Amino acid sequence: MKTHLPRMGKFTKRILILTTTLVLCIIQLSKYQDSDVISQVLSLEYVNSVDDWPYGIKFARYSTEKDSPVDWKWLKILDKLLIPGCNIVDIGANDGDTALILAVAAKGGTVVAFEMGTAIDMLRVNKRLNAHLKIDIHHYAVSNTTGTVHYENNKKNIFGDSSGTEEITSNTSSQYEVSSVRLYPFLLEYYGKEFVDNICMVKIDTEGHDAVILSDMDPRFRPRVLWVEWFLRFMFYDWDNLVLEDEDECTPGSKSLFDIPQSLGYQVFNPYFPLRKAPGCQTKHYITDLLLLKNEFVKTIGNKLDNEPEIHLKWERLGI
Repeated sequence: MKTHLPRMGKFTKRILILTTTLVLCIIQLSKYQDSDVISQVLSLEYVNSVDDWPYGIKFARYSTEKDSPVDWKWLKILDKLLIPGCNIVDIGANDGDTALILAVAAKGGTVVAFEMGTAIDMLRVNKRLNAHLKIDIHHYAVSNTTGTVHYENNKKNIFGDSSGTEEITSNTSSQYEVSSVRLYPFLLEYYGKEFVDNICMVKIDTEGHDAVILSDMDPRFRPRVLWVEWFLRFMFYDWDNLVLEDEDECTPGSKSLFDIPQSLGYQVFNPYFPLRKAPGCQTKHYITDLLLLKNEFVKTIGNKLDNEPEIHLKWERLGI
């Protein structure tokens, strides 16, 4: 038996044609707008290039910045650990390289990006280039007190070279005062309890101030995942003279990154697969970042992830 589809009326045909035309126009307009935004960004004195990243990301680089590979391991790990649609906090967002990746990992959630330094201009540029990602920017320092702190862009690497990823622009200077906020009170006042309760991760990269921020975490605020920097200077017994700490010893700074999370109810892991607890704070175990997982999360994570070959948390859960 042949089945005849109903014939399309003239009015329906016109509606379909108009809808299709409108969609095509919107797509074309979007391309023109994207191209116009990129052109405007490239005209900025401190922008050297705009790179194409996966997930439709556009990333602007400084004119003095050397190309460096993007570490996409974050997405691979966070895809297993985060709840789709949850919110993420990025403290020390710099030019947005991690905030953009975290916005993808949030899968529709919002990234709250804090940056106190001169990179704030480039962070705003990269947000503008990626309007499809939800990123809120706050030009504040995060600490254990509210008030005003002095910012000075005088970072040097171990070779004594002052060049880095931050560049002074016409809107910033090498020294200025910036307001400081305490994390939980600020988030609660600015966003409200429902938003804060949906925060599943906090990333902290604040050049050695991470322990101070961790120690000020409110008891009511315990995201399941914390990602913190293990500051390079914490490897050194004497930073000014580049004297390394003994490989079997922990500097006070390194020790704090293990002791404080434990007091908050977190366990310290290496941030790569298969997930394994970090051996300790000794200099010989140094890695650039530490992954902190909430105790309650570690207890229950096996129900979901033990059978996945890259995880194997069965023997890493609390009390085993």
